[in-house]
Amino acid sequence: MHEFFSQNQTIVVFAHGLVLFALGFAVWLQRRRASRLVLTNALIWLAAFAVMEAFAIWGNVFIPIQQRYLQSGYIDGLHVLRALLETAGFLFMVQFGLRLMEFPRRTRVLLTTASVVAWGVILVGAAVAANEQHWSAEQWSASVDNVARITLLLLGAMLAAVGLWRQRGALSAEGMTSIRPSAAAAAAVLAIYAVIGGTILESAPWEPGLMSKDRWFAVSGIPLDLVLAIAGLALCVLAANLLEIFEVEAKQREEALERSRAIAEERARFRRDLHDGTIQSIYAAALRLEAIALRADEGPARAELRGVVADLNTVTDDIRSYITDLSQIPDTPSGIANRLREIAGEFDAESDIHVHVHVRGMSSSGPVPDGAGKHLEQILREALANVARHAGACDADVRLAFAPDELELVISDNGCGIVAAARGHSGLGLRNMQERARRLGGRLSLDQMVPGTLIVVSIPLDVDIPDPVPNPQPYPAEVMP
Repeated sequence: MHEFFSQNQTIVVFAHGLVLFALGFAVWLQRRRASRLVLTNALIWLAAFAVMEAFAIWGNVFIPIQQRYLQSGYIDGLHVLRALLETAGFLFMVQFGLRLMEFPRRTRVLLTTASVVAWGVILVGAAVAANEQHWSAEQWSASVDNVARITLLLLGAMLAAVGLWRQRGALSAEGMTSIRPSAAAAAAVLAIYAVIGGTILESAPWEPGLMSKDRWFAVSGIPLDLVLAIAGLALCVLAANLLEIFEVEAKQREEALERSRAIAEERARFRRDLHDGTIQSIYAAALRLEAIALRADEGPARAELRGVVADLNTVTDDIRSYITDLSQIPDTPSGIANRLREIAGEFDAESDIHVHVHVRGMSSSGPVPDGAGKHLEQILREALANVARHAGACDADVRLAFAPDELELVISDNGCGIVAAARGHSGLGLRNMQERARRLGGRLSLDQMVPGTLIVVSIPLDVDIPDPVPNPQPYPAEVMP
């Protein structure tokens, strides 16, 4: 077996890269579809890691072949490029883990900055050591790879494993219990990948005394690339199961649209029945009572009859108002944008806080969920009210972005921050904002910035679902006596 794998090492390495590339490509194809879950939104970072790692692994096959045809300077450049690709892929794995852990934005930014700084220190430190020790580019590349595996890959993959395990709760909350086992299994595979890929290293001038790939092969008789390829294949299969989340969410949105259609049809029937039946009956009764009142003698009876007619007219007006409410046209991107501009303008005029509104992508928007306008208006009102109460003198920015698959409302300020106050009191306002976002199938996040606070509301849209049935125009109102 040892001889077999030695003779076919190139095939094993190529297969390892192919599995990771397939994983990244499969996730990338689904990235165009919006999701309200942190897990599916974070998968793009796993895809980026897989693609970068695939190219770095293929470099181990490509570079030795090119040594026959290229000058040594080009080969050194290829070794440097391979190391940069691989270690950058480790940074993407760290990002995947940070997203799944759902750290506050400030913490996530600090950890991201720390990981990038660590990456730079590894590259520069290895370059200094290579200059002093007269390492070749290949030795420098292997040493950089070893340090980055212990620091970045091991940390990132373990964070991702823990984060995937924690995301099982979100899947259960969304009714996706059938996908929950895949998340648990993927967490286990990532933990194994972290331990094996982060502690079994290349033979290089810099080794921390851990097991090397060559020693692993000598002891086990199985190439490490084969073990990692199997782990990558398992992760690819599990990721494909996790991608079913997009299908489940699309089905949920389609079912919600069907319910909206049924409600629209029922509302249209109510309008017809109220207009053609109830209002006409009340109108006829009012006419009869008015005629009786005209024939009656002056006195209390005539006054009472006219009072009853007035009451019936009031009831008719109320019913007409109800019919008008039932006849509200669906929300449109331009309608939502104009209303949010009005709210921001009113707040700017009534307070010392300047509000700047930016809108983009209205022409490319997918179908907007029913009731999105009212919910987004209330979210903006509450967010601006919190800015006025807690942020102090500052400026606020409101950014509304439409896309074929997503609507995003971002409210930020440069004040002293409202996160501590909001989280400390767990106020009804914040809970209402989150509930409104959830009712639209989306999510709301509240993060501390330096300075200020950032609120992000993401609402998934879907261009693949059928267009909703348009609401009929409201009936014209008659003039009552």
